[in-house]
Amino acid sequence: MKTKKFIAPTLKEATEKMKLELGSEAIILSTRVIENYDNGFRKMFEIVSAYEDEQREITEILNQKSNVSSANNHGLDFEKKLSDFKTVIDKSLKDKNNGKAQNLTSLKDEIQTIADTLFERDLSKDVIKLVINYLKKSKSYLTVDNLDNYVITGLASLLNTRSFEIEKRKSGRVISIIGPTGVGKTTCIAKLAAISKIIHNLDIGIISIDTYRLGAIDQLRIFSEISNVDMLVAYEPSDMPKLIAKLKNKDLIFIDTTGRSQKNTAELKKMTSFFSNVKIDETYLALSMTSSPKNLLDAAEKFKIFNYDSFVFTKIDEAVTHGSMLNLSLRFQKPVIYLTNGQIIPDDILAADSEYAAKLIYNGNFN
Repeated sequence: MKTKKFIAPTLKEATEKMKLELGSEAIILSTRVIENYDNGFRKMFEIVSAYEDEQREITEILNQKSNVSSANNHGLDFEKKLSDFKTVIDKSLKDKNNGKAQNLTSLKDEIQTIADTLFERDLSKDVIKLVINYLKKSKSYLTVDNLDNYVITGLASLLNTRSFEIEKRKSGRVISIIGPTGVGKTTCIAKLAAISKIIHNLDIGIISIDTYRLGAIDQLRIFSEISNVDMLVAYEPSDMPKLIAKLKNKDLIFIDTTGRSQKNTAELKKMTSFFSNVKIDETYLALSMTSSPKNLLDAAEKFKIFNYDSFVFTKIDEAVTHGSMLNLSLRFQKPVIYLTNGQIIPDDILAADSEYAAKLIYNGNFN
């Protein structure tokens, strides 16, 4: 077994460097934050990794999307779930090296508690199995003191996140945000528009097609006047090409859409007609973390007709659990791009970070 350190500004970048050099079978032995890296004041993340052939099993499981069980949609018996976890744990205890197995045996209760905790955090059965598998592969290095860190690292490695591109281009980008009613799409657009304009000095335009919700247009119009952002309203699908043309010199054009229940298939299809004659560069699906796991799963499935690129999870400060963000990211193979944690514009929005999200999921504390 060989070990090597990888250092990067984010945990995700360090993990990517590790996989690039050692391959997807490399396992993470430990992670830590270096507060004063290279005599400076930058915070850096250090990963110590090792290569093990056994780790290929987890990679293969992750790549098999069809293996995601429909059991996510239906509440399985709690004892049945824990029985499955116990089987995985007990099997891992039968290591041919008795010394190592004895060490893991002493952690059996702690690992069972972790399985219980992940279940309470609304993580799906499939995701919990992946985490337990990760612990099993790392059994030679587990202690009572580092067990929680390994869980967080495992969760972080599963969650796919991406960054929002804020650089100027020769031609502007058009970004739409879709989602059910009341998830905070309009507020999210206002936050992104303010950040893009004030901090990154981009020229921003906004188009609203939300002509149904009372006060939606007024809310955006007030924001646009205060922020000096051009805002236009599309009342019919035929308006969209003309409005896009008027804003063609903008760096970014945000489209605020009408909130629709995922159960109203006819209205969802009608809303897609607004995008049929214009080029949309990116579409984000905004979902509220206060919704139940079943509702979130149903919404993510029904909104697939918009071919969305990324998830935005809102109201993380109001949610009791956050496991669904990882369930959905894996289930639909879409990255998480933003998290929102309040109504203050533009402060209460966070670029998605896998380590932060993993801690949020496991510990439940968004601060």
